[in-house]
Amino acid sequence: MSYVPGHMMPGRFAVFVAVGFALFLAACGRDSQAAGRDRVEQTTLEPPRGGCGHAACGDDFFVDMAPVGGCAVGDTCSVVLTLAARGDYHINDEYPYKFKAEDAPGVEFLGAGEGGKNVFSKSGMNWTKTGEKTGTMTVTFKPLAGGGKAIAGLFKFSVCSPQNCELEQQTIKAAVSVHERSQ
Repeated sequence: MSYVPGHMMPGRFAVFVAVGFALFLAACGRDSQAAGRDRVEQTTLEPPRGGCGHAACGDDFFVDMAPVGGCAVGDTCSVVLTLAARGDYHINDEYPYKFKAEDAPGVEFLGAGEGGKNVFSKSGMNWTKTGEKTGTMTVTFKPLAGGGKAIAGLFKFSVCSPQNCELEQQTIKAAVSVHERSQ
């Protein structure tokens, strides 16, 4: 095989792809704890802003939202929001993390936070710090009918660098497929 200037050789292309993928994973700042457990594939209701590949992104963070396990009519189901800080930023231990779910047809939210059943918070025991740079908010609900359900709301959170803390509010959305209960 002859080398043509300006073109990559096949062996070099494989190395280029592998290095690019490794850099992409490092840039996302995910760790094994942030990936979550028993999650099914995430389906967002609209394309991520700025094409970042997450439910919400900023220079110093990203947020993902995904259903946990299967979901059947009448069962307690949940979605998990995962916050990951990037770069020199970390989770703000002092911030009162909060997610206020928007009313959704055929969905009864089961929040315990101040402000009603649609509110999930650190004080309501829905927030868990999973690492120096990661944390999760669990949103529980009971679907009253089968089909696709839109779970959306406003997530209030904070990440800090050694110099300052950033206070953020992001609207997060995900779709959950609800199955009829098996007999």
